[in-house]
Amino acid sequence: MSGSEADVASDYGPLVLGGLLAFGLSGCVNMQFIVHWQIFPEETWPTKLLVIATWLLDLGHSAFVAVAIWDSLIVHYGDLSRIDVIPWSVGPTVELTAMVTFLVQSFFAYRIYRLQKQKLTVAGPVAILAFIRLVAASVSLAEMIRLRLYTAFIQPFPSWVFTLGLTLSAVVDIIITTSLCWFLRRSRSLVPRTNRIIDALTVWTVQNGSITCFAAIASLICWKVMPENRIFLGLHFVVGKLYANSLLATLNARNNIKKSRKFNPSSNMPPIVFPEGFGNEDPAGLHINGGFPMRLNTMNIRPGDLKAGQSSTSNRLWKPSTMVGVTLTSSRCHNITLHKRRLSASAQTEHLRHSV
Repeated sequence: MSGSEADVASDYGPLVLGGLLAFGLSGCVNMQFIVHWQIFPEETWPTKLLVIATWLLDLGHSAFVAVAIWDSLIVHYGDLSRIDVIPWSVGPTVELTAMVTFLVQSFFAYRIYRLQKQKLTVAGPVAILAFIRLVAASVSLAEMIRLRLYTAFIQPFPSWVFTLGLTLSAVVDIIITTSLCWFLRRSRSLVPRTNRIIDALTVWTVQNGSITCFAAIASLICWKVMPENRIFLGLHFVVGKLYANSLLATLNARNNIKKSRKFNPSSNMPPIVFPEGFGNEDPAGLHINGGFPMRLNTMNIRPGDLKAGQSSTSNRLWKPSTMVGVTLTSSRCHNITLHKRRLSASAQTEHLRHSV
């Protein structure tokens, strides 16, 4: 194989392979986008805007990748003198990848903020590092457009900016994954159902964080070891797609987490009784999660209903406002006991489902 043929294989080959893989992952993003609107038609507006912005940025990224491959292989076909030229559309792919990365990492930083009970000790630095990564990508975009040559771009000044962007991307992913796993493990309780949800969230967090982190590290290694070819750029085409899929898959998984809390009749755990309008100071109205609705009414006691030696300081059998546990008997429900510990665990599970 001659030197020119080797240059074509190492320069244009990674662009084609990376572009094809990026297009396949973009199809997954489109599928996740459609699924999201089907299962969450009443999503909150901030989340809707986040999903739409991620989807549009991904479409724009795919378009610029296609233009970059077209300019490299079709427009200047056979002109080996153009191998070192950076197509004008490569710079925007770097910037759009950074924008998607910033949105996704900011989303997970907000999750850390919620899990940490609205403290910025971890979420704040994560957001700052993610923003610096975005600035580094913007500088790389400007330098690619200005220099227009790969050999000039790998010089010390522009190259360290691109290196900083990839490094920060991997570092922020590691911080996010470690922090989420730490706060999730601290939320474990004595209730097996809550622990199962926490375990599932922990595995999901590790999988999402490791995939995007490994992709960024792989692109960084190829950039530092082999800057003369385009393998790093082919991998960089894929990084943004992985971040977009990570975000949409995480949002779509909330439905499965919600279903995992529903009462399973075959399980050994009894259904939990919640006050109607939980937290609204209405202890008289009760319903069973997974059972049937009911309402507890107080009973008046006549003096003749009390046995000898018994006394009553009230005309009620019990006071709902001071009730700690209630045992109900029904033909459809066996001895369901409401305890403060179960109420606390249930509230904790609900908090996890909404924050993570």
